[in-house]
Amino acid sequence: MTISKKQLCQVLFSTAVMAGASAGVHAQISSLGATGWAATGTNNLGGTGTTGGNGAAAARVYTVSTRAGLIQALYGNTATIKSDGSFSGTLDHGKKIIYISGTISLNQNAAGTELTANHYVTYANAASSTCAGYGYTTFDQIWKDYLAAYKPPYAKVPPSTDKVEAARACASNQMKKNVVLTVPSNTSIIGNGSTAKIIHGTLMISGTGASAPVDNVVVRNVAFEDAFDFFPAWDPTDSGGRWNSNYDTVSIQYATHVWIDHCTFSDGARTDDQFPSVWAAPYDGDLYHVQHHDGLLDITKSANLVTVSYNHLHGHDKSMLMGGTDTASLTAENPGVLKTTFHHNYFQNLVQRKPRVRYGMVHLYNNYFAGSNSVALYNWMVGLTSGQGSKLYVENNVFNISGGATASDTIGASVSSGSALTNCAALSGMSTARCSPYIFDSGNVLNGAAVNLSATAHSANSLVTVTSTPWSSASNPAGTPSATPASYYTYSVDATGNLATAVPAAAGVGKL
Repeated sequence: MTISKKQLCQVLFSTAVMAGASAGVHAQISSLGATGWAATGTNNLGGTGTTGGNGAAAARVYTVSTRAGLIQALYGNTATIKSDGSFSGTLDHGKKIIYISGTISLNQNAAGTELTANHYVTYANAASSTCAGYGYTTFDQIWKDYLAAYKPPYAKVPPSTDKVEAARACASNQMKKNVVLTVPSNTSIIGNGSTAKIIHGTLMISGTGASAPVDNVVVRNVAFEDAFDFFPAWDPTDSGGRWNSNYDTVSIQYATHVWIDHCTFSDGARTDDQFPSVWAAPYDGDLYHVQHHDGLLDITKSANLVTVSYNHLHGHDKSMLMGGTDTASLTAENPGVLKTTFHHNYFQNLVQRKPRVRYGMVHLYNNYFAGSNSVALYNWMVGLTSGQGSKLYVENNVFNISGGATASDTIGASVSSGSALTNCAALSGMSTARCSPYIFDSGNVLNGAAVNLSATAHSANSLVTVTSTPWSSASNPAGTPSATPASYYTYSVDATGNLATAVPAAAGVGKL
């Protein structure tokens, strides 16, 4: 069934109001002010950089406090929401500003009921005769048979034809229809006050492909928490065996001109230690716990001209992924895009990927990293990672890592000279130079002492080339790198002396 017109009007009346109704609240935070890569280039409106919904008409300025209200604002009040919470409609790409008030859970049905794994099994069975045909009515039944079938030494990807894997996938696909919300072009999503929060799902800033990107999106002053996947899958082929989950709190792909500013990201109260390994040795360590969370903020698949500034990321494992695969493509992980700036972010108690970078021209400055490599929960593994084809410019960042940290804790490297590089270089407009990894660093500090990230990355993998100009130039993008961030935009670097106090004081929700 669908929500009636009367019910829809009631939802919209209570959750979405025009700008004039509370102009004092709406005026608190602007859509303007993007820096770094997000401030460059011409957006789809013909303006410069990232402006989001700035200048939106009164009819497209909303304040929302429920999932239904947020969906309707994204779709210009035209979405159809089914009783199970799944929805459809045509996204509104006109200029709009959506103010978030309080906490919005994306893991709900149309009535606003918080959903469980069993709800999704029930909904999947009701929606599909194929799903019902597998004979499972509760998640506990699926989970019991899944573990029995795929405990090691089983070393293959569970086949989709097996009924228990098919039942898991059916329920997982049903969940995806509810918890993933797509953001259209020319949108600002801004939190009111210090309590705005989106939980239990994914904000997907994504177009439909490299040739049809979403463009011009601003997200400011919102906390994102616990994008929890009820139905993670075991993949024995992933790095010796890993659990893979579906949902990032925010995912940016096939998107250009995106500014993420003063947001907070975490696992919330549902921390990883609550889901230990279910396997016997050698699969009983920290790496093999049942992982229900994916990334906090992933930037992949032709995303470009992105700035991530003054955010607080904490309490999580796989924090930020840039570029989702070593395989370069003109329509996905394209070495010509993935241009991203990270500055004044607070990375606290995270395990890895801060970020892990493939390909893009990435600038990191004045970020503060804090954690410990001697704790049980969210134990520090590594800070940055120079991945396939990455081009890093890293300056004046501070690392405070307790537990006997060394330079190798600040940055790692994972690159190959094999087919990934050869195939990348063979793409149109590419070259070996453009597809290779480069790094420059200056002024970085580990536990109060200077640390050489360039030398450390090169030592971890000799294919990482240390150079003062690691970026491609606009005039010769396929040639040997000869440019720096200052070649593309203006910025100012702070001294490192007070970053340990200044960044936490300024980063995250409620600091604007």
